[in-house]
Order: sequence, then structure tokens, then C-alpha cells
Amino acid sequence: MKHINMRAAFLALAFLVFVNAQAYDTGLPSHAIREAYFLGQRNDGKTAAFLSQYVQPFPLPKSGPHVSEIEMLTPYAQAVQLSMRRTTGYSAQQAEEEYRKQGDTLRVRVQIRFTPTYGLQAAVSSSQKATGNSGIQLRAEDFWRDFTFRLTQQQDGEERPLEPFDVWSEAIYLRPGHGGSSALGGAEVWLLLDAVDVTSVPVKIEVLTPDGHRFTVEFNLSKLR
Repeated sequence: MKHINMRAAFLALAFLVFVNAQAYDTGLPSHAIREAYFLGQRNDGKTAAFLSQYVQPFPLPKSGPHVSEIEMLTPYAQAVQLSMRRTTGYSAQQAEEEYRKQGDTLRVRVQIRFTPTYGLQAAVSSSQKATGNSGIQLRAEDFWRDFTFRLTQQQDGEERPLEPFDVWSEAIYLRPGHGGSSALGGAEVWLLLDAVDVTSVPVKIEVLTPDGHRFTVEFNLSKLR
């Protein structure tokens, strides 16, 4: 009988480990949304320290574009950030309504900045010059499409790709100088994942630039709220 009980206990433990490794918690309860709401409303050092876990800055490279930071927000962190940004007339009830409407997603944000070696002006190829175009052209707002964004998780010893169900961007414009006009300075790219498609293990995010540089970060979902 003891042997059977030990075996049953082992199987139960193995099942719990499997579930923990396979499923990411979804469906924030009301009390968790209220906690996130009040943490965001504080908008102080504690709020900043909490959100700093979800963003990885990168130093300026010697050449090429600058992937300045990569951020990944869980549903809880999104609720904190949203509350932080809506301090006037924003209630805990509204926070819960917005969460229920939005659902459980993981939001990845990649910030790309121009540098002296990868700026707004770009040299065109010799074939473009042959068609009559000048040797210099301005980068378009969708320049980020030349970058590769790769999101993966480990499963059974292999990397499993994660496919965003939505991708969009916002251009970053530099403040104009005295009497000047604003100029494109980069972009922020968002990739949205359905939380039910991920597991509670580290998510690896890689950004490959057009000149072959790679920026990589991992966010461990088992340690983030």
C-alpha cells in the first residue's frame, strides 16, 4: 500500500511540474487587477522598480542601428502601466473593465533608434542610381520591416517559435531645433502574443538588424507577475 501511495504522490508531483512548465497563468482575479491598479496609481519608485523587471536596455553599438530596449509586459504588468498613465478620473472598476475587454496578452515592444552610422539618410544601391535616383534617400517610417524579430521558448529540448497575432509600429520623431522641423529618429515596434500560446518558461526575444547585429534577451515568465 505504501508503494502505491508513493507512486501516486510521485505521479501527482510530476503532473504539477508538467502543468507548471506547460501552462501560463491567465485570467487575473479581481483582487490582482486592483493590486496592479493601485501600484500604477502610486507612480513612484516602487512602481518604477516593478516595471524595470520587464525591460532590457542595450548600449549603443559601434555601428549600425541601435535596438535601445526590448520590453515584454505580462497582463499584470500591462494593468500596472496603464494605471500609471491614467491617473486622472481612472478607477479600479475601469481598470478591471479594460482588462476583461483586452484579454490575456503578452506585449513585446522593441525600440529602434537611428545612429550616426544608420541614420535617416541612406545610400541607395548602384542599380537605383542607374535608374536616375540620387545617391541618397530618406528612410521610410516602415524601415523596421528590414529587421527580423524572433520569439521562442524551449520545449522538449528544442526552440519553439512563437507567432505574434498582431504587429504594428509607431514612428519616433526627434524634437525640432529652433525654427526647424521634426525628423524621423527611429520606431517602436509592438508584437502581440496570445497568453494561451505560451508556457511559463523563459521567452527568448531576438532582433536581427539589417547589418547582421543581434540583440537578445530572455524574460522568465515563471518569475514575472
